[in-house]
Amino acid sequence: MAKIQYTTPAGVSAEAEFLAERMSIGRAADNHLIIADESISSHHGEIALAEGSWVITDLGSTNGTKMNGVRVERAVLVHGGHFTLGHVECLFVGDEAETFSAPPPRQATESSLLPIDKECRLAFGPKTQTRGRGTGPILFLGILALLVCAYAAFTFTQLGS
Repeated sequence: MAKIQYTTPAGVSAEAEFLAERMSIGRAADNHLIIADESISSHHGEIALAEGSWVITDLGSTNGTKMNGVRVERAVLVHGGHFTLGHVECLFVGDEAETFSAPPPRQATESSLLPIDKECRLAFGPKTQTRGRGTGPILFLGILALLVCAYAAFTFTQLGS
């Protein structure tokens, strides 16, 4: 059975077996493969079996998915291939491998990199963390302006009495 072995920056090592033909990876509890590391997005990516090969797809994660130090959106995984999710180092162990010996990392080739299908994010629902629109400072200034106007009106009415 195919699996990934991973090590977090804190030194925690584990492995996760692929139990379905399509699995989500991320920090959130609703993922199939949960990696509890702050560099992993809540819905970081997806691993799927496509035409006999395992393919990893980044779902617009903050810290990205890298193969040999190069950020990729989608790539074919090969037995013994190294990749990084956020800052978590991963090793793919293919179906045909019963024992594992880590070969040197392979270079990503043009044929192993595939264009991303950004629509695949829809299968996992909305992101759990939304980014603000930057309206906080403007809202603060608006409230401050109203308070200054109220103070000015109060002061003028006191002067008139």
